[in-house]
Amino acid sequence: MQYRSIRGVQEVFGDKVQINRLDSRTLERGHTKTFACWVWVWDMAFIPIRHTYWKLPRDVGRVEEMEGFSSPDSRVAPPLGATRFDLLIHVDRVEDWSPRSPHSSHSAQSG
Repeated sequence: MQYRSIRGVQEVFGDKVQINRLDSRTLERGHTKTFACWVWVWDMAFIPIRHTYWKLPRDVGRVEEMEGFSSPDSRVAPPLGATRFDLLIHVDRVEDWSPRSPHSSHSAQSG
C-alpha cells in the first residue's frame, strides 16, 4: 500500500477523519520521509498518533497446512523477512471552524 495516497492516508486515519487533500511534496531526511495532508475531524482525539504496519516479502506468511488451533493468548512471531514500520502522526496546526456560541445578553457590558 502506498501511504502517500488518499486511500493509504484514509487507511491510517480511519473512518472518523475526512481527508481533504495531500501535499505532493515528500521531504526526506535520513531514513525519515514526511509529507503533509489536510483533514477534517469533529474531535482531535480521532486523529491517531501512530500507525504500525509490516512489510512482507512476496508469499511470506502463506499457510499451506495447519494442524490444530493455537491458543488465543499465544504470541506468534512475525514471519522471517518481515520489516516493521511505525508511522508517527504529527499535528502541526489546528484551525477550529466550529460555530461560535452566541453571546449571552448578560455579557460583561455595563449599562
